[in-house]
Amino acid sequence: MNKFMRNIARQVIIVAFSLFCLGSYGQQNKSLEPFEPFTDNAEIEVVLKNATPGIARLYGVYGNQNVVKDSAIADSAGKVVFKNPKRYLSGLYYAVYSDNSVINFLMDRSQKFYLHADKMDIVNSVETNSAENKIYYSNQVYEADVAKRQSQISLELSMNAQGSKEYLEAKEKQKNLIEEKQKVVKGYKEKYPTSFFAAFKTMGQNPMLTEPKTPNGDLDTAAQVIRYRNEFWNNYDFNDDRILRTPVYFNKLNSYLTTLFVQRADSIMEGVKFILAKVDKGSKELFNFTVNYLLFTYKESSVMGGEKIFCYTVDNYFTLKKAYWTDSVNVIRAKQMSDDMRPSLLGAIGQDLNCKNDKGEYVDLYSIKKPIRIVYLWNPDCEHCQKETPKLKALYDKWKSKGLEVYALNVEHEADKWHKYIKEHDLDWINVSDDKYESLYYKKYHIFNTPGLFVLDANNKIVAKQIMPDNLEPTFEKMLENK
Repeated sequence: MNKFMRNIARQVIIVAFSLFCLGSYGQQNKSLEPFEPFTDNAEIEVVLKNATPGIARLYGVYGNQNVVKDSAIADSAGKVVFKNPKRYLSGLYYAVYSDNSVINFLMDRSQKFYLHADKMDIVNSVETNSAENKIYYSNQVYEADVAKRQSQISLELSMNAQGSKEYLEAKEKQKNLIEEKQKVVKGYKEKYPTSFFAAFKTMGQNPMLTEPKTPNGDLDTAAQVIRYRNEFWNNYDFNDDRILRTPVYFNKLNSYLTTLFVQRADSIMEGVKFILAKVDKGSKELFNFTVNYLLFTYKESSVMGGEKIFCYTVDNYFTLKKAYWTDSVNVIRAKQMSDDMRPSLLGAIGQDLNCKNDKGEYVDLYSIKKPIRIVYLWNPDCEHCQKETPKLKALYDKWKSKGLEVYALNVEHEADKWHKYIKEHDLDWINVSDDKYESLYYKKYHIFNTPGLFVLDANNKIVAKQIMPDNLEPTFEKMLENK
């Protein structure tokens, strides 16, 4: 089992037991009666005993953001009323008082209800005439009890050796508790099939963590990860945009892409394509959110080659036809950025450069016949360059005898500073500059900030990029193995 799969397997276990479990929503049976009557406007009375009077704000959720939706004055009894003649969008909301006391609740069809509670113990003291929130808070009481039992089981697991009688008994308790929770959630769906709460709660559930075995009886972590990943979105209704206005969708999307795939673009792309295909046929609002999440996350990503995901999303989904929420200027701008990134994407053939060295002589990148070459875009005044360049020099000294060469291109044009820095730091690699932009390096090797670093193999393929010197050696070792 390789290191990547072991790391992912550990993260799968974390996701399975600690991801914020909220709700899945299957296609509603239209013949079923609505869970609550529909109101044309909203009037939410909240009384939070012992809360400080003053301005109270109503926050709604959108993805991973809490957004102010309304405000009103809370009196000395902790009473505040939020009114909206046009209703609020369905979702999870928080009433936040001036002393930062918070009470949260669901809003869907019926938006005329009250919530009364004591801020010292909201979950156990709440009273409401909202059917959605009665089961919402009843579930919170149950979840608090589950958390206590899970904590005790975790303690038992940590205190006993794996394979011992006590450890196996604790594992069995853990399994039974997970199955119990699944039955409870399934019961909500069966008992309240048209409720927002049932959709919200079921939507956030994670698959059962199975333990497939290898032929010799060991845990098959690769099969475990793949099975868990393949079941991760089971029962999720991509047509239900209400769940976007709870933490559920963002939490699932973020966990799916950041913990269930090796964090390299080619691996993550499998999940990206799956999600985009789903939302493209689902809710328009969910499609909008997902596309923008991917563009924002992978435009300047710490993930190796993350720009590939940006380019794929722009080329296929952020288009004039599909990006209904924006205008042609933004679509064209994103397309241009994608085109700028494309020549230096991970896996692309790095283009040739022909620049003058510190002696005024032209040096061609392709003329360097070494198995490992780094194109390093930097400048002497850049703070990050000043931090990373000495590290790269130390790495160069260690690896130049093994076939490493650095083509260090100064992107600023104060020759005196450049020459001084080269001399002071004994940069004996290939130092070049291009003050007339003859090489068009800015079109061939795209960066947002300096330093920019691209690793090319003997065939000029970009095998790594934007990895700083401290993390480059494993890449070099793999390149030499594959030589």
